[in-house]
Amino acid sequence: MAPAAPLHSGSLTVASFWVEHLLDAALHAGVDLSDALVRLGVSEADLESPHARLPLKVEQRLLEHAVTRSGDPLFGLHMGEGIRPRFMGELGYASMSSATLRDAIELMIPFTRVTSEFFELRFEWRDDDLWLIWDTLDNSPLSGHRVDATLAGAVVFGRWILGEDHDPLAVHLVHPAPDQDDEYRRVFRCPIHFGQTLNAVVLDAGVLDRPLRDADPEVHRLARSRVQRAVTQYRARDNLLEQVRLEIQQRLIKGIPQLEPIAERLGVKPWTLRRRLRAEQTDFSTLLEDERRRLACDWLRHSDRSVNQIALDLGYSEQSAFNRAFKRWFGVTPVHYREHHRDAPSP
Repeated sequence: MAPAAPLHSGSLTVASFWVEHLLDAALHAGVDLSDALVRLGVSEADLESPHARLPLKVEQRLLEHAVTRSGDPLFGLHMGEGIRPRFMGELGYASMSSATLRDAIELMIPFTRVTSEFFELRFEWRDDDLWLIWDTLDNSPLSGHRVDATLAGAVVFGRWILGEDHDPLAVHLVHPAPDQDDEYRRVFRCPIHFGQTLNAVVLDAGVLDRPLRDADPEVHRLARSRVQRAVTQYRARDNLLEQVRLEIQQRLIKGIPQLEPIAERLGVKPWTLRRRLRAEQTDFSTLLEDERRRLACDWLRHSDRSVNQIALDLGYSEQSAFNRAFKRWFGVTPVHYREHHRDAPSP
């Protein structure tokens, strides 16, 4: 079988698990796309690799086949309705094990670009309502199917992890209304506004702090770390600073990271790495401190590790050294930060 089409710099891509989601939805619609995969040069290895990415043009051809062969004008909506954790990469189980819906959404926002490069997810507070807004970076004729699949998937999965039938306040869609909108009302179970200027799901702020059905702090700690590594790895593809940050992140669990082995891992001489970091107006010590600071805040807010354990995990010889560093960063002790930020609104 021919290798998958090469990914060129600047071209849009999607994660392999998004393509798996598409293939599963097609099968449920009675369409087997195995022949299309062969023609497009997509192998089983391409789909099974957790961090594999495929060009958007491959996903687009598969989506075209699925819509045409199924004869379903609402294929995207039905695709989203069939969302499962395995179709969400690292985000699936991390969001399931989160303490609250707020925590799950916090992970979802940066991970959206990992899933597919045709969306950017942001949020806005409007009065007491949270607007989750998907900005579309692709305006092809199939964009509406992707929008429907993404928004329907978010709503259906949100109900599932809550363990209750909570409905959005409203859904806004850029594409025009279909001839019949009964299916949209059945899936979203809220007012649907078509022909809008943005794609959004509107949530009542009160639902954000509801506990999730499968919340598990220990599972979440591990799953959350995988999500953060996946986001960093995605950003690091063409970015030296993110590549160094990813190496620091992966090595912190084994001790204090050193520049020399990281330079070797990146295939450059240590002095070359130092020079390139200076050109980016930073240095290795600053990046290491940034990563320690980020992890310290994350673990204090989202884990039950003791402050002493966090200090050791971040490579400090004793808790007092960590306390001094943390107070230099934020002007308060780690204990004070945990007491006042564990349930801080984010988003």
